[in-house]
Amino acid sequence: MAPVPVTEDYYEVLKVGQKATAEQIKSSYKRLAFDRHPDRNANVGSTQAFQLLGQAYETLKDDTTRRQYDLIYPSITQNLKDAHNTQATASASQSAAIREAAQVVALQKTKDERRARWTTRRQTFESSIFELQRSIRRLEQEVKNLASIAAAEAAAEAQKNSWGTWFLSPLYKKVEESEDEKARKDRDRQERKIQKDMKERRLESLQFQLREGERLLKQAKQEFDTDDLRDDQTIAAIETRARAREARERQEKERVERERHARIWEQQRQEREKEAQEAREIMRKHQAKARAEELARKEELRRQQDAAADELRGLPGLFEEGMRDMQEEAGTEIFGQHSNKKSTSALRVTTTIRLGQ
Repeated sequence: MAPVPVTEDYYEVLKVGQKATAEQIKSSYKRLAFDRHPDRNANVGSTQAFQLLGQAYETLKDDTTRRQYDLIYPSITQNLKDAHNTQATASASQSAAIREAAQVVALQKTKDERRARWTTRRQTFESSIFELQRSIRRLEQEVKNLASIAAAEAAAEAQKNSWGTWFLSPLYKKVEESEDEKARKDRDRQERKIQKDMKERRLESLQFQLREGERLLKQAKQEFDTDDLRDDQTIAAIETRARAREARERQEKERVERERHARIWEQQRQEREKEAQEAREIMRKHQAKARAEELARKEELRRQQDAAADELRGLPGLFEEGMRDMQEEAGTEIFGQHSNKKSTSALRVTTTIRLGQ
């Protein structure tokens, strides 16, 4: 099973710098362990904090584990920095999102309230316009009726005073109107004329009110549309900012993730390179040791050969006999070799003589 990756800043946990000595680390651990022991601390998470403190101390008190930790420490601090920046960005983004959502809700509420007011106002305008239009149609009909009556009377009067009526008057007896009848008809004509004038003035007033009501309705509709459009544009701008912020956050997360993977890859590469370098160093030391042992062995063998040669030189008869045997076995080549090789051959002769004895 792969070891659990370390993600905590143990130097920060122990409140020491990266260049702190072992004694400083130990002293800080004792002080913090005393303060943070769960028996002295009833806070939530005190046990986890104490365990983390122990992990930090166990890692940094040993030179080997500390060196291994120091190899990955830059990536740990960078990851923590990225996490802090991401958290701060996320917090700021969350605050901005909440603020923007509140703005959208407020604007939407304003739009709803405005629409409700506009609906009521429009209904009032439309009701008033409808009543005005009905009154105008009624007055127009009344004016038209009065005008028809006046036209009929004028036609009758014209007919009565026409040449044909005068020419036929001897044949038909003309009914003479009394003065009272004439006065009554005249009063009726005057009253109808006055009514017509009053109705026409009233009609003009109502038509003006209708035009004004229609103008005010149109103006109110334009104001409603303008205000509603402004709020729609504001909401659209807020939503655009939110989408842009989300895109930036997504790109930032992707960048941080790419950099994290790059750091992990670089860390793994450095670890592989370190392991390869350590393996090469071990091989170099092994080879150097083997060479040293080989040199020592050869030196010891040479020393033994030299000692054997010195011993043979102290026994002339054995030496000469051994030399003759060597000449018979190996030929004359042995006398052209180095004096060290002579010593080796002499050792062989000595060994042969001893075995023969």
